[in-house]
Amino acid sequence: MTILARVFVVRHGETDSNCNRIAQGQLDTQLNATGLAQAAMTAEALKSVSFDKAFTSDLQRASKTAERILHGHTGIELVQDSALRERFMGEMQGKKGPVDMKGLNGLSSIETDDAFVQRCITWYNRVIVLTVSVTKPDVPEGQCQNILVLSHGAFITTLFRIMISTNYVTCPAEMKLRGLPTLGNASISIVEYRTIPRGKHREVEGDILKYGDISHLCGLRVMEENADVEA
Repeated sequence: MTILARVFVVRHGETDSNCNRIAQGQLDTQLNATGLAQAAMTAEALKSVSFDKAFTSDLQRASKTAERILHGHTGIELVQDSALRERFMGEMQGKKGPVDMKGLNGLSSIETDDAFVQRCITWYNRVIVLTVSVTKPDVPEGQCQNILVLSHGAFITTLFRIMISTNYVTCPAEMKLRGLPTLGNASISIVEYRTIPRGKHREVEGDILKYGDISHLCGLRVMEENADVEA
């Protein structure tokens, strides 16, 4: 067995809109004081990880969290990618949540479930699947890559649901039984990918090692509600 990669998926730190339960969608909101503290504590928790690649939503609540985590990690390019943005909520953006799911897809300005899911899948295939491919020539045999991904609550939750439901990754039995737990601000989720010999061939398997872990925040208040909507 060879470990190919560990993907560290982090939700951005807290914003005032999180506190006020306002649907942010793709509004470019800023981290508040608690969010900045959460970013610093997440950076401390991940300081020993030697990241090889880093990707972030281009919305500043995510990119500023990523920048703080990578402070002190030299030589790592932080790639901003609009595909990692939160679900576009159209006319609901800036309004008090939680959003009423009934009739949501009937609002023409809102990114539909199908479009949102397809965006998640396309990003995953374009970035993660290519990175962990066993035929990728620029990854030396036996080298584990550490990849940082900064995104948003609904995007991360939807992405993990897709990976689990399509058997891209396996997850702990209690997670299958009870569903995905709440995803707090600055939470850390980790997926490990490895190669398994199958006869004359090698196949890639993935395991969820952590999901929504906030133990590193050491008593800071963490919002456990998300006014935005996952698919």
